[in-house]
Amino acid sequence: MATSSGLAPDVQIEGGELERPAKRARLADCVTAASAGSREWAQVISAVQPAIVAIKVTFVVSFEDEQAAVAMGTGFVVDKEMGLILTNRHITGVGPVRAIAIFDRHEELEVEVIYRDPIHDFGFFRYDPSRLRYTEPAEIALEPSGLKVGAEIRVVGNDAGEKLQILSGTVARVDRNVPEFHSVYNDENTFYAGAGASTSGGSSGSPVLSLEGRAVALNAAGTEGAASAFFLPLDRVCYTLACLKRGETVQRGTCQAAFLFRAFDELMKVGLLERHEQQMRAASPTATGMLLVDAVLCEQKLLRPGDILLQLEGEVCLDFVRLESVLDAKVGGTVEMQICRGGEELTLSIAVADLHALIPRRYVELGLDIVHGLGYHAAKKTHLPLDSGVYVARTGYVFESLGCEFGSLITQVNGKPTSSLEAFVKAIQDIPDRQCFPVSWYDLRDFRRDRTMKTGFAKMSRAWSPLKIWRCEAIADVSPNHWTSEELPVPCRPPRLPDLPGRHGLLTGGDRLVRALQASLVTIRFRTDQRFCTEALESGSSEGVGLLVDAKRGLVLTDRHSAPQSLGATEVTLAGCATVDAEVFFIHPQHNIALLRCDPAAMAALQKGKVPLKSARIAGGKKAALRPGEVVHFAGFDSQGNVFSAECKVSAVYLPSGKDEFPPWTVPRFRERNLEIAVLTDTPEDARGGVLCDGRGEVRAFFASFDFQSARREHCSEETTEAFGIPANVFLPMLEVRSLDVEITAVDLATLARGAGKLPQKWMQAVLQRCGQQGQVPRAICVNRVLATGASTGRLRPGDVLLSVAGKTIACALDVEEALLPPKKGAKAAPPEVVIRVLRDQREVLEYVTPSILGSEDDAELVIWAGMVLRRTPRCILERCGPSAARAGGVFVQNLLAGSPAESREMHPHCFLMEMNGVPVRALSDVLQHDQCEKQKAGEKRAPWVRLLLLDMNGQEQVRAVQPDFLFFPTLVLQRSSGMWHCIQKK
Repeated sequence: MATSSGLAPDVQIEGGELERPAKRARLADCVTAASAGSREWAQVISAVQPAIVAIKVTFVVSFEDEQAAVAMGTGFVVDKEMGLILTNRHITGVGPVRAIAIFDRHEELEVEVIYRDPIHDFGFFRYDPSRLRYTEPAEIALEPSGLKVGAEIRVVGNDAGEKLQILSGTVARVDRNVPEFHSVYNDENTFYAGAGASTSGGSSGSPVLSLEGRAVALNAAGTEGAASAFFLPLDRVCYTLACLKRGETVQRGTCQAAFLFRAFDELMKVGLLERHEQQMRAASPTATGMLLVDAVLCEQKLLRPGDILLQLEGEVCLDFVRLESVLDAKVGGTVEMQICRGGEELTLSIAVADLHALIPRRYVELGLDIVHGLGYHAAKKTHLPLDSGVYVARTGYVFESLGCEFGSLITQVNGKPTSSLEAFVKAIQDIPDRQCFPVSWYDLRDFRRDRTMKTGFAKMSRAWSPLKIWRCEAIADVSPNHWTSEELPVPCRPPRLPDLPGRHGLLTGGDRLVRALQASLVTIRFRTDQRFCTEALESGSSEGVGLLVDAKRGLVLTDRHSAPQSLGATEVTLAGCATVDAEVFFIHPQHNIALLRCDPAAMAALQKGKVPLKSARIAGGKKAALRPGEVVHFAGFDSQGNVFSAECKVSAVYLPSGKDEFPPWTVPRFRERNLEIAVLTDTPEDARGGVLCDGRGEVRAFFASFDFQSARREHCSEETTEAFGIPANVFLPMLEVRSLDVEITAVDLATLARGAGKLPQKWMQAVLQRCGQQGQVPRAICVNRVLATGASTGRLRPGDVLLSVAGKTIACALDVEEALLPPKKGAKAAPPEVVIRVLRDQREVLEYVTPSILGSEDDAELVIWAGMVLRRTPRCILERCGPSAARAGGVFVQNLLAGSPAESREMHPHCFLMEMNGVPVRALSDVLQHDQCEKQKAGEKRAPWVRLLLLDMNGQEQVRAVQPDFLFFPTLVLQRSSGMWHCIQKK
């Protein structure tokens, strides 16, 4: 009796147990004679459809040229009893992966990699057949002999991301050489078949079916922009499958040479003798060509490109099937090859190496860098020995510091050759944190154009992650791949301080201002990993200029372009001759200002070494402000790092209020507001940054770099950096900031008078006087935005004209900040509330607001859970949300790590984490508490699924389920203490 769901009910049997209902075969959804091509094909596809699965694979770690990511592919069951699924090697990956197979009835099962072929583009997943509940078990038989020219075929799989697509074609040729890919991996020593099947992304791993319902080939690749599809023959697949079924190790041998098939006429041109062709045709009347050595590894000293294979082990060898059969049977031994080299016959005894041993199965993780040994395919592509160095699969915090990119080959570290992964670990494990060390490397991605060795200095970073060695314990049999890690101890010794040049590093030439200020001007370099950019540019790196304001304490004033966040590495070059580490000590919550503190030990060494450092003299009183028309002197750096000075004139000092001036970012981050900037008439060409000072070197403004994004236009979101002056009266009172939590704008007084009616006379006179002094059109200060959760919510409104704050008449943006300054020492304490007089709806209104007291706008803690980078909800996000900010949570998803469980579940960053399994999340500590509870429940098993309630910045709720991966993505806490960031892994 059928239930309403269409499924047979469970049947009660003796003993009280439930018997699972029998599974009935069904016709494939939407498979008709029209879609399949004929009624016969429709029946074939309906029969095999339960065996074809969509595979969602997550490459959790970058490996060779596979970057950590989520991809879709296809596979098909070849043994329903053992649960073996055949697919492509580029779907199984080379490094660690997590994958699920989606069966016919949309059942999802976890699958494990049990075999990856070292050369050919195929591999096997395994699933647990007992866990299939509704899909009828089925398998597709393999028939390599069915791949013939003219055969009608169907490619059935997950084409272009669709669950099931049927593509028809006719086999055009079966003796095509391997297709060339612009990647590290490339197949070799096999034929490929070709057909016009128009396959695309997602169809990789699909079965190429014959009318008998058997797989005659494996879909592997296609030509972009054309209908050509390339199929892998199944000869080595059948050999491997037979070994797996018997539980035997799959032997794969290589003579460290890649062969190609060439026609007899072509071979005649490179030395083949006529009698050789006659001998081959006599042995095989259908033969059309022979095998030719195309490329060899550096370790192969006997074979050469151009050698023609005549005999193998005393028998004629005309195809790849026999070549590989012999090599696989002789692993660890030798084979006898008879070749023709330039018309001369030679007999060689060639050693057969184990192919599995030439593929990297271990990697090292350090400071977010991923490094593994040089594999067979990379060595062949670049023609370098296998012991040339170690391969950088992903650049992180260490090797990115010297400009090394992924795909590089590191040959030396700290003066020691890195011929193997063990040698690399031995060379690097004793280097202390923040120590610079020399590195030599090749850029393999650009190797054909530039084969020169590059050298540079990398900086060790152990705060992000410990030095770990990962190993895959699987062998080439039916057992699943299992990865384990070993963490190496951290050296305790401090980094070595560099030798100091003393006073000899200072310039003795140049003009008077340069000589006076060079001991106070510094250059700054900031770096962070792109995955942990909270306020930095998308590249994660920036360079800028700073001003030494306290030489004794090592305090440096700079902008938020040069030091956007504390999570990263900040280096300060003082007096042009000494570079020291620094911490981001304070980030102004409202303006483009930051304060750095140099390493005390390094500063003490500089002072002891008599490096001349001098605190800058900053103007006070009226000279702390700039006026249009004033002549000032620029002193700073050009793009080459040279110090120079130039006389300039102040063009304007104004509050940017246009829609193209500091508009909101596409990805929310800090943007300048409520600041009157100074613009120069004749900004020095190629000026990188510096100060504006008088003729005696007294600093009147800091010439800062401002980051902003062009106003939103279609297909346009360019990041721009431009320099403006920040007057000294803005950054003098800095460490405690009081704010009304509003954004203000300037409105022309003439425009305001037309719409607002009669304006207060006293206030209007103050505005006219102030703007007249600045040479500006008279403007009023109006409220533009009110932070939804800020101090002025419910009191001030957009459009309010600020007349006075705490009794101070408001004629410019700086007046608001000065009115909110705390009272000076000894003065009478001010009440917590301030009285604000505004013009609203043509009448004056009094409002009482308690200002917010803001500290440094920077993170002190980040949590990485299931690949989500979580932070305390920052102020810039709340400003962006508008009215929906009242619903915003206290935990914000800043980013997703590539290859993580969060990315595999199609989550998106820039949203609020509201609940975990129905429990509210208000702070980062709630996430850690929930994580600890789930780990106790899981024990040694895989973590349970967690239901997440998310809220985007538009106020729309979303629900996602995520399964944490405690092996590759453990819960990490990045904490800042004593000015340093530390990474703590939660057990």
